[in-house]
Amino acid sequence: LAKALYNSICDRFECACFLFNVRKISDQEEGLVRLQQTLLSKLLGEWEIKVRSVEEGISMIKEKLGKKRALIVLDDVDKIEQLKALAGECDWFSYGTRIVITRDKYLLTAHKVEKIYKMKLLSDPESLELFCWNAFKMTRPKANYEDLSNQAIHYAQ
Repeated sequence: LAKALYNSICDRFECACFLFNVRKISDQEEGLVRLQQTLLSKLLGEWEIKVRSVEEGISMIKEKLGKKRALIVLDDVDKIEQLKALAGECDWFSYGTRIVITRDKYLLTAHKVEKIYKMKLLSDPESLELFCWNAFKMTRPKANYEDLSNQAIHYAQ
C-alpha cells in the first residue's frame, strides 16, 4: 500500500525516494550509513555521494535536503535510531516535504510524528481476493486451496 501511495503521488514532489526494508538493511554492518547514502543519492540524483558515518549522513541530509520539497517513504522501520538517522527533525526538510513511515504506532509516537494514519484492515473477501491475485493470478483460490488460502489470510490479518 505504501508503494502504491508513493507511485500515485511522487510526481507532485521535487524529488522522491522509497527506502525498502529499513529494518533488515540497518541491521547489517554500516546499514544506516548505506541507507543515508541511498536516500541522498536518490533525492539529489547524484550517485557518487559517499557517507562515512551516521553523524556525517545526518549533517548531509540537513544541508542538502533542507531546501527540497521531497517525498520520502521509509518502509519497515522498527527502531527509533533509524528514524533519527533518516528523518530526524522537521527542520531538516523544506516545507511541503512528506515522510511516510510504515510500522507500529508506538514507534511513530515516540518520534513525535504529527499525523498517524491507521490503515483499515481488509475484509475477509477483500483479503482473499488480494491473496489470490498474488498467489494464483485469479480472484478465487485454485481448487483444493480454499482452506489453505483462508488460513493464510487469517494468519496475516
